[in-house]
Amino acid sequence: TLRAHSCCSCCYTHDDEIYFCDESTGMVLNDGIEEENETEQDFCTRLWDCLASTMWCCGCWCQCFGCCAVAQEEREVNRLTGNEEQKIDYLTFQPYSEYYPSIQYLVEQEVRSPLKHLRAVSDLSSKLLKNVGAVLLVLLLFALSNIDSNFTWENMIVLLLTLGQAFFIEYLVHWKWNLFDLSFDSVVKYFACGFFLTTPSAVVIELVISTLVSIVVFIIGALLVSSDTKLLDEFSSDPKQAMKELVVNYPIIFILYEFLNAFAVAALTEEMVKYFGYRMVVTPDMRPSRPTPRARTGNSEGVDGYPAKGAKSTGSAVTVAMVSVALGFACCENIMYVFVYSPPSLGVEISTLLARSLFPVHPLCAAIQSIGVCKRDLEGDKKYGIGRIIFPAVLLHGSFDFVLMVAAYFQKVQNIKNGNDDDDGNAVPEDEDASTDLSEQLPPLIAGLVFIIVGYAYYVVQSRAQTLRLIAIDNSGARAENSSLV
Repeated sequence: TLRAHSCCSCCYTHDDEIYFCDESTGMVLNDGIEEENETEQDFCTRLWDCLASTMWCCGCWCQCFGCCAVAQEEREVNRLTGNEEQKIDYLTFQPYSEYYPSIQYLVEQEVRSPLKHLRAVSDLSSKLLKNVGAVLLVLLLFALSNIDSNFTWENMIVLLLTLGQAFFIEYLVHWKWNLFDLSFDSVVKYFACGFFLTTPSAVVIELVISTLVSIVVFIIGALLVSSDTKLLDEFSSDPKQAMKELVVNYPIIFILYEFLNAFAVAALTEEMVKYFGYRMVVTPDMRPSRPTPRARTGNSEGVDGYPAKGAKSTGSAVTVAMVSVALGFACCENIMYVFVYSPPSLGVEISTLLARSLFPVHPLCAAIQSIGVCKRDLEGDKKYGIGRIIFPAVLLHGSFDFVLMVAAYFQKVQNIKNGNDDDDGNAVPEDEDASTDLSEQLPPLIAGLVFIIVGYAYYVVQSRAQTLRLIAIDNSGARAENSSLV
C-alpha cells in the first residue's frame, strides 16, 4: 500500500483477478460474480485492459503520482463501508489513536508549554516541520556561502521576516487567543495546506482565467477602436506611441480589464481555493464531537465517549483553521512577490514585504468566510452555500485589489501625459522621483487601509453576534441534557 501511494512507484505487485467460466451458461465469473463475456466489454474497459497489461513481462504495475488516488480511495471506502469519519492521517496513514490522546490530554489540562505541544504532534506534522527546518538550514548555508550575489545573508533575513510575519499573526490568532480550541498539530496541517496546495492551485487557475479575461477584453477593445482609423494607422507606423494613446484615450478598456482581474482572476479564485483548502484537511479536532475541557463544555458525552465540543469552541476552531490556511497561502504568495516578481534588490524586497505586511487581506477574508461556515455547519442555516459564504470576502478582496489596480493605471496615464513614462528616457532627479512616487502612492494606500478597517469592523460585528448565538446553542443543549437527567 505504501508503495502504491508513493509519489512515483514502479513495478509493484498486485492481486491477480481469478476468472472462472460457467460452461452451462457460457458466462465469465470474476471471483464467483457473473460478468459479461469479454466480447461485450465497452471501449473504456478494453482500454484499461490494454494499459494494465503493459507490464506483462513481470506481472507488475507501473504507476506515477499514486498519492493522487488517495482521495478517490477515501470516497470509495466510505461509499462501501458507510464510514464517513476519517480516522487516519493520509500520506502517513497514522491512526488518530496513536497521537490524538496526547493532544487531548494537553487540552484537558490546559498545558501551554510549546515544547509539550510540539512533542504531541502527529507524524505528518513532525515531517512537515522537520522538512521546513531542513530547507531553511540549506538556504542559510547557501546565503552565507556567497555563491549567488542575488541571495546573501541580507536576503535570508528578508525571507525569515516574510515567514515571521505569517507566524506572528498565527501566534496571535491561535496560541494567544484560541490555543485550546484547535490543536497545534492541526494548525501545522492547515498552514501547510495553504502554503503547498492552495497557492499552486490558485496560480494555475488564475493563469487560465487571466488568459480568458485578456481574450474577452481584447475583443471588446478591438470593437471599440475599430472606428478610430487614425489610431489604427498609428499602430502600423509607431506601435509604442499608439499604445500610449490607447491607454490615455480609452480608459474604459483598461478599467474593465482591471475590474475583471481584481474580482474574477484574483479575488474569486483565491477565496475559492482558500475555502476548499480548509475543506481538504480533516483532523480529529474538527470531527463532529471530540474531547474538550470539561470546564468549558460541561459533561455531555460525544460520539467518542469524551465530552462533546461546544458550538462556541467549534466556531473558534473553524476560524483558526481557515485563517491558518489563508496565512499559509499569503506566506507563499509574499515569498513569490518578494523574491520572484520583484527586481533582485534588497531595498525593493524590503519595501515589497512591508507593503504586503501592512494589509493582511487574506487572513481577514478567511475570518469573514468562517462566519458563513459557522452559520451553515453550527447554526444549521442551510441557505448558506459556498456562494453566500465567500461573497463578502470576494467583495472585500476584489474592492481592495481594484482600487490599487485602478490607481496604478491612472498613475501610468499621468506619467504618459507628463512625458515621464519609461519609454521617453526623460530622467527625473532621484529625490524628486522619490517624493513624487510617495505622493502618488499614498492615496491608494490610504484607500486600501480604509478597506481593511471596514472589513475588520464588519468581521468584529458579525463575530460578536455569532458568538452570542453559539453560546445560546450551548446553553440550550446543556438545559436539554439536564432535563433528560431529571
